[in-house]
Amino acid sequence: MAFGSADTDWQAIVALDAGPQAKPKSVEEAREAGKRHLVKQLGLVRHFLETHPADSRAAEASLRMASLEAALGMALGRQSQVDQAMRDLQVVERDKSVPLSIRAEAGFRRVSLLMQTFRGQEVERRRDLVAAARNFGARHPGDRRVARLLVEVATICDNDPELKRELLEEARRAAREEPLKRRIADDLRRLDLIGKPIAISFPTLQGAVFDTKSWRGKVGFLIFWSAESAPSILWIQEFRNALRQLPADRVGVATVALDEDAGLVKGVMGEIGIDGWPTACDGKGWQGELARSNGVNALPTVFVVDQRGVMRSANARNSFESWIRKLIFEKSGGG
Repeated sequence: MAFGSADTDWQAIVALDAGPQAKPKSVEEAREAGKRHLVKQLGLVRHFLETHPADSRAAEASLRMASLEAALGMALGRQSQVDQAMRDLQVVERDKSVPLSIRAEAGFRRVSLLMQTFRGQEVERRRDLVAAARNFGARHPGDRRVARLLVEVATICDNDPELKRELLEEARRAAREEPLKRRIADDLRRLDLIGKPIAISFPTLQGAVFDTKSWRGKVGFLIFWSAESAPSILWIQEFRNALRQLPADRVGVATVALDEDAGLVKGVMGEIGIDGWPTACDGKGWQGELARSNGVNALPTVFVVDQRGVMRSANARNSFESWIRKLIFEKSGGG
């Protein structure tokens, strides 16, 4: 514990931002080292606030303490600690004596924590998340992070296209950075595809030509992925295993690999058992025509096409099973 001047104690706090110095030998050892480091950081920040309550950095210290409490609470699985940290951040955000930049940071961190806390129940708590993001924008209209928050919240609104479009349009008006503007444009481009007939064809790595027309009467999945993207490969393996439980004549699958090395793609396809899926790879990576014209900006991106050839979802990564049930039920007379 530091026991020096305010400057010395603050320097000790900032020095710990570099993280644990010892190199862990395992994932578990890294987790434990991370927890110990958080506890150490918390101790220094608490000491600073107790010893130098009138220091000009006290507000930032309060911000740090709440953030550290939240991080430790998540690491230890203590939701009550995370909830208290969010309340503490709200106190900092509402304190008019605190510099505006710190109040805005407290608000941003609180909304970010809210999103992390709701992982797995985004649909059920969507209204709260949307309200939190919009409230942040209302309180801090000039903050550069408003657009980013709105875009992130929009990702959980795929089954409510109207709300998703509203959020993206709000984000577009607030966006300043060109990369974020491009992401929003891509997201809106994908959204425009929903509810419309899809007509995509391409030469495949297997030497044939694929056309989405071949899916008529089936639920179709078009998967954008990369042989160099671990999340893509893991998702495809999960999806492939789920398909094994379904009749082959009810579902169609094709993929677009955003890679420059077609040989690598073929090798990975063989390894994960999808070498029979029609796959495009034009060697242009993210700049390929299929990716650009369809607004693809994340991997994997999963399009769902119904039995009539109409796009139903442009982001079914986490909902493909519910889409299969829904669309097969529709075809058998339920919709």
